[in-house]
Amino acid sequence: MEPRLKDSLAPTGDAAAYRPKGAVCPSLCAPDRDKTCFACCPPIRPASYEHVDHRAAVARMLRENTLSFRTRGDGVSPIRGFSCWALGFLDSGYRLVGCLLHPAQNQGLDLRHRVDFGEKCRRETCPEAKVFDGLTPEAKRYWLCLAKGLDAFTYSSRKHNPLFNLLGWGREVLEWAARNGQCFSRHDFFKVYPFFRTTLNPWGHAYLFSHILLTSRGCGLTPSEYFRGRFERFSRDLIRMLKEIPVCSGQTAYTHLLPLDDHAFLDFLRLSCGFKRMSLSTAVCMKAKTDLELEGFTQVLLRRRIS
Repeated sequence: MEPRLKDSLAPTGDAAAYRPKGAVCPSLCAPDRDKTCFACCPPIRPASYEHVDHRAAVARMLRENTLSFRTRGDGVSPIRGFSCWALGFLDSGYRLVGCLLHPAQNQGLDLRHRVDFGEKCRRETCPEAKVFDGLTPEAKRYWLCLAKGLDAFTYSSRKHNPLFNLLGWGREVLEWAARNGQCFSRHDFFKVYPFFRTTLNPWGHAYLFSHILLTSRGCGLTPSEYFRGRFERFSRDLIRMLKEIPVCSGQTAYTHLLPLDDHAFLDFLRLSCGFKRMSLSTAVCMKAKTDLELEGFTQVLLRRRIS
């Protein structure tokens, strides 16, 4: 039988208290009172590492960290290896996992400097959390339905929690899918929207999908199995076509740093087409060509649906 935390050692607060100051809606980090996300902690780990793959060992470490936390001094103790001594359970029921040095756990006092990892712990936010924060309250609740039944370990896993992948499609697509407000289980969602089973990189293809939705708005276009097949073929053909365009002259820069307002298009060039560097003029040429191809592809889809 697992030992219970003594009241004097039990960390205060729950997922609601762990949300960013001033938050009135669930955050991706702390969606409810049953789970939190701790995928980003500690920051020194192999890229493919997942806590859930080492659940027993990590859970034991978390209990030990929590029990020893109150007996630690107030000094700085640098992180060593792939673990952090300040990562522990935030409640006596061993449901919520998070930083014991976070301001929400210390009456507003930020103690994260004690792990001696510069500003990283205080500064970093995962890209998925930034997308989630930009959603409307209704859309947030809609998408969190997919995480029902997950605990802190499975919720923090990119293999078990589909939200991490789906959030890569961006705010426009996510708001569109959540428009009817009907919540689905994970299983039912992918039956209703089989397109989202695609193996395409969402971050690299969000520009294409959102452009199609914007162009066809009000026409009832549904991301079906048929749409998925057509979209995947269109994407492959478009990428091959763009790679054949002669490179425009001009000074090159890292693609994601080019001064274009549409960052989703730059993600498409970088993540899907593989262009790590290019000139601004080349990017502008490719955007014009991409938008023209998207317009034609969307019209073909709409004619098929209407007919």
